[in-house]
Amino acid sequence: MEKMLEVDQISLQFGGVKALDDVSYHIEKGEIFSLIGPNGAGKTSMLNCISGLYTPSEGSIRYQGKEILNMKPYNRTSLGIARAFQNIALFAQMSVLDNLKLGRHTLMKSGPFSGGLYFGKAAKEEIAHRKEIEKVIEFMDLQDIRHTPVGTLPYGLQKRVEVGRALALGPELILLDEPMAGMNALEKEMMARIILDMKEIKGMTVVLIEHDLGVVMNLSDHIAVLDFGKQIGFGTPEEIQSNPEVIKAYIGEEEIS
Repeated sequence: MEKMLEVDQISLQFGGVKALDDVSYHIEKGEIFSLIGPNGAGKTSMLNCISGLYTPSEGSIRYQGKEILNMKPYNRTSLGIARAFQNIALFAQMSVLDNLKLGRHTLMKSGPFSGGLYFGKAAKEEIAHRKEIEKVIEFMDLQDIRHTPVGTLPYGLQKRVEVGRALALGPELILLDEPMAGMNALEKEMMARIILDMKEIKGMTVVLIEHDLGVVMNLSDHIAVLDFGKQIGFGTPEEIQSNPEVIKAYIGEEEIS
């Protein structure tokens, strides 16, 4: 399989605290890859290193064979890496449609003058991007609320819009930080189906942080396990479930169905 992302000996330090300590794994193209571990294990810090919000103190991250640690976050976005955040970062007063349109702003090529006057190439570009947004609205099943202000929506729907905004970029690699947090069972089932469709229909590579181990084991092709910043496991769901160190540190006696 082709390697989409290679994380090699990544360490991240804040003062005297090591958030990540010599973490290494790879993610294959077109797979669903999960990062699991207790609260404070370093999972979100790892996504921040991949997306460019944090700069590791040591190590290397290669995307499709290209080193990206020296790249700004917006440059990584232009390569096809998108991110949905754990804490919802939407514009509450804006509609679902307008929030999704913002997900494509880095792809806009028109200047402020032609964009403001809305003529020529700018108009054609706007129409083309709007068509892509409509595809996202249909994919995320947001048709009935497209014009609804995001701040008036229930939490589960806001999470879906957050994921949709990342999807609007049309990424090859999408980073999902607890996309099912705060959702009920039905909402989780729908989000799980969406994540599977990202892989099976859109051919995306998905990196998932999720605390629901049943969801993780059912969706994932490979899993990396972090504990206090250290990587204590990497492998298939079956390998992770039988890893004594993972069981001792994280899974414990919980039965995973």
